[in-house]
Amino acid sequence: MTAKDKLALAKCREIIDEADKVLLQALGSRFKAVEQVGKIKHRNQMPLFQKARWEEVVENRLKLAKKQKVNPDFTKSLLKLIHREAIRIQKGKK
Repeated sequence: MTAKDKLALAKCREIIDEADKVLLQALGSRFKAVEQVGKIKHRNQMPLFQKARWEEVVENRLKLAKKQKVNPDFTKSLLKLIHREAIRIQKGKK
């Protein structure tokens, strides 16, 4: 590997590391809000899963993903994973 490629690789890895940090901070912030949503839902005896809201979220996030050139199948899978964690968090907020 050339010195130029080593430097380019290191720079790309720095960008990836920073992006991962931002992603995890965003998830932490999101899940704090999810905790509050869970408390409100429990207080008001609302179901944890609300189909209309879920459909709205998926539609909007797919639009954002398209703008960022992120694969829609990946986006759907990621959203499902995040949603499962949100439901798990909300179940614990009685």
